[in-house]
Amino acid sequence: MYKFPLVSICIPNYNYAQYLEHCLDSACNQSYKNIEILFNDNASTDYSWDIAVNYKKKYGKKFYFSVGQNKYNVGSDANCVQLMNKAQGKYMMFLSSDDAINYDFISNCVEVMEKHPTVGLVMTDIKEIDEQNFLVERSPFFNKSFFCPGEDMAAVYMMAGIAVPSQCLMRRSSKLNSLRFINYSPLVAGDWLANFALSCVCDVAYLKEAMTEYRVHRTNETSESEKNMTAIYEHYLLINIFMRMANNAGFTKPQQRYHEAVEKLGNMCLRYARKMLLNNEVDIAQKYLKLSEIFKKGITSEELYLQLNSCINAGNEQKQLLLAQMASSDIIRRTVSYDPPENFVAL
Repeated sequence: MYKFPLVSICIPNYNYAQYLEHCLDSACNQSYKNIEILFNDNASTDYSWDIAVNYKKKYGKKFYFSVGQNKYNVGSDANCVQLMNKAQGKYMMFLSSDDAINYDFISNCVEVMEKHPTVGLVMTDIKEIDEQNFLVERSPFFNKSFFCPGEDMAAVYMMAGIAVPSQCLMRRSSKLNSLRFINYSPLVAGDWLANFALSCVCDVAYLKEAMTEYRVHRTNETSESEKNMTAIYEHYLLINIFMRMANNAGFTKPQQRYHEAVEKLGNMCLRYARKMLLNNEVDIAQKYLKLSEIFKKGITSEELYLQLNSCINAGNEQKQLLLAQMASSDIIRRTVSYDPPENFVAL
């Protein structure tokens, strides 16, 4: 039987008062009892602060509950660094204040890392919910629970970010050790970079059960970055940064997937173009369509490219018909789960 080391639940917040109680309830009512909760508000203009103070009054005698507030908005990354510097747990996580975790999230993740000391990062699968708390149907990323060497997971990260912060528990020593690989501060993909860096220093585990509620809504940073095209350009930059990090870690498997990863950006451009068209952002959709040709040779003959191109160039009546057809299709949501990477050990 493993012991129950301290776990730090770090909750950065900016203007998410409408979701905050659900988030804090999920953190404060974990089946795992040896926790500390560290909340830091990034100069919100809503009533987030009042909610956090009330929760500290309610739970402050049950466990350590820290509530802090920045005088001005220091940015998401800096706010998270402040929380990380306060954390005292053997394990830690960053729980976004618009997300929530299952009752036994911490317990299940700690059990894996206590049983397998080489594992420094555990990720669970997620349930996506929208602004009205409706569930967005999706398949798990992998088809079974497992852990594997960091190099094998790094090869997966070359192709996809996989995990948002709220679905991950980290060994704090591994997190601190991974920082030596990071010399770039992403605008929108900090979690992807952090996970790749962690895979350079430790084994990684995945639990197939969806234990995190991840909220998808219009105010997500990712939504804005798709509209201004920041995400796709940063994605390309990070792939090249990962190549350098893999080299420094002595990994060859991620580097072998470089060209495949770049080609995938072409497919991503088509998905973003589709999304922009459905939001009536025709000019942005056209830019994504052109950019897809740079990333992936031969993409102009693919069915989705042809469909999008026809829609952009169609008259208004025909365009509305094509948009209706695209809106009813299910090409965005994942409907299949992938096999684990090489050298995995089933859990």
